[in-house]
Amino acid sequence: MGNSRVRVLVLLLSSFFSFLLIQPASAVQISEFNESNFESFLPIIVAFAIAIPIWRWFIPTQLSNLQVAFEIDDDLYEVHKITGNLADARTLLSSVLYGLGLYMMGMTGVLILIAELMFEAEIYFRPNLLIAGILILIPVLISPWETLNTQLGMKSNNAKSKAFVLGSLLRRFTTLLLLIGVTFATLLYGIQLSSDNTLSPVWLAAGMLTFMSPTIMAYGRIMGASWNMLIINKWRTANGRPNPIDPKKPGFLNRLFSLILVLFLLTMPITALNGIVTVFFVLFQKPDNATEVLNFGGIIGHSIYERIDLISELLFHWEFIKALPQFLSLYLSLNIAIVGLAFIFELTRNLILGGQSFGGLFGVTLDSPREIRTEVKAQKRQLTFAFAGFSGYTVL
Repeated sequence: MGNSRVRVLVLLLSSFFSFLLIQPASAVQISEFNESNFESFLPIIVAFAIAIPIWRWFIPTQLSNLQVAFEIDDDLYEVHKITGNLADARTLLSSVLYGLGLYMMGMTGVLILIAELMFEAEIYFRPNLLIAGILILIPVLISPWETLNTQLGMKSNNAKSKAFVLGSLLRRFTTLLLLIGVTFATLLYGIQLSSDNTLSPVWLAAGMLTFMSPTIMAYGRIMGASWNMLIINKWRTANGRPNPIDPKKPGFLNRLFSLILVLFLLTMPITALNGIVTVFFVLFQKPDNATEVLNFGGIIGHSIYERIDLISELLFHWEFIKALPQFLSLYLSLNIAIVGLAFIFELTRNLILGGQSFGGLFGVTLDSPREIRTEVKAQKRQLTFAFAGFSGYTVL
C-alpha cells in the first residue's frame, strides 16, 4: 500500500514541476506526422511508461486487501478476505481483462494529453491526439452502456441457457439503441432551439449529461447507499485506525488520501446537485449571463462570486489561469490521482465488501455478500462492473 501511494505522489510531483516549467502557449499548433522527430513521440512514450506500472503494480496493490462482510446478527458482521496479497489480486484481475482493458485505455489516453502539455505545450502532435482520442472515446462510449445494462439486468440461476443468452443480447441491443436515441434527441432539440441551427456548448453538455446518465445514476446509487459507511471508515483511516475498508494500519500517505476523500465525499452531494441544477437552469431559464454562471462554479459559485468582491477579483485571475497549459496539466493529474486512482478503487472495494447491503438503500447490488465470498464468478462480476462501467467516468 505504501509503495502505491508513493507512485501517486511521484505522479503529482511530476505534474507540479511541469506546472512550474512549462511556458504558457501563445498559440496552439498541430504538427503532422511528416514533421515529426523524436521529441514528438515523447508524450506517448512517457504515457505508456507511467501506464505500465499502474497496470502491473498499482492496480493489483490497491486490490490486494479486498474483503467481504455479511451480517450474522443485529449490527454484528463477519468479515472475510478475498485477496491477501499481490498474487491473489493479479489472479483475480486476469479474469477481468475486458473491464481492466477499458480502464487502462481511458487512463492512458489522459496520460498522453498530460504529457502533450508537458512537452512543447504550444505544439500538439496529431498522431498523439488521435491515439489519445481513441483511447478515451472507447471507454466513454462503453461505460454508460455497461452501467445501464447492469442496472436493468437481472441475475439468473441458468445464465448459460439459450433463452437467457438471447434475452441478454436483445436487452443490450435495445439499450444501445435507447441510449443513442435519447442522446441524439437531446442534441437535435438543442439545435432546433438555436436561432442559427447550431449546437451550443450548453446543449452539447446536456447531450453528454444525457449519454452519461446511466453511469452517473449508478455511481450515485452506489456512493449514496454506502456514503455513511465510507465517511466513517475513511475518517477512521485518516485518524490512523484500521477498519473494514483499510484493514492494515495506514501510513501517512494513506491517511492523507483518506482525508482528501472524506472532504470530497462531504462536498460531493452539494457539488453534484449544483452541477445538475445549473445545467437545467441555463437550458430552460436562459439567463443573459449563462456563460458567466457556467464559468464561475454554477449557481452556488456564481452567487458567491457576485457577493464577495475579494473572491470576484480572485476568480477574474482564475479565468486567466485556467487557460494556462500548466494548470490544465496539473488539473488532469489531480483528476487521475483523485478520481481515477482513488475513487474508483474505493468504489471497487465497497462493491466487494458489500457495503450497500448494510449501509443504505437503493444501491446497485449485483451479488449478495455470501455469493461474493464463495463464488469467483461473483467476484469477477463486481470487478468487471467497476472497471468497465466507470472507466469512462474516470476520464471525464
